[in-house]
Amino acid sequence: MLIINTTYHASATVYDNFVEWLCSEYIPAAKCEDVLKSPQLTRVLDGSNGEDGYSYALQFRVASVEAFKMWYARTGKKLHEEMVRRFGRDVVGFSTWMEEIEAK
Repeated sequence: MLIINTTYHASATVYDNFVEWLCSEYIPAAKCEDVLKSPQLTRVLDGSNGEDGYSYALQFRVASVEAFKMWYARTGKKLHEEMVRRFGRDVVGFSTWMEEIEAK
C-alpha cells in the first residue's frame, strides 16, 4: 500500500475556510471513487503562532501510482483547480509518495 501525503500551507487569512473546505468538500469528493482510502488530516506543529498561517498534511492510502494517476485525471485535477480558484496563492502545497513497510 502506498501513501500520498500532501502538505499545504494556508495563509492566516484563509486557514479556517481552507480546513473547512478540505473536510466538507475535498475529502468527501476525493473518496467517492473508492481509490483513495483512509484520509488523515493533521496540522503540522512548527512552533509558530499562526501569524503567517498554518500547515496541514493530508494523507490517503492508495493501491498504486497508476490508480492515483487515473483518479487524478478523473477527479483530482478538478479538485485542485477548485482549490486554486477559491484560495489562489493563499494556499500552496507539495506532495510526497511514501511506501508503507512493516515494522519488525
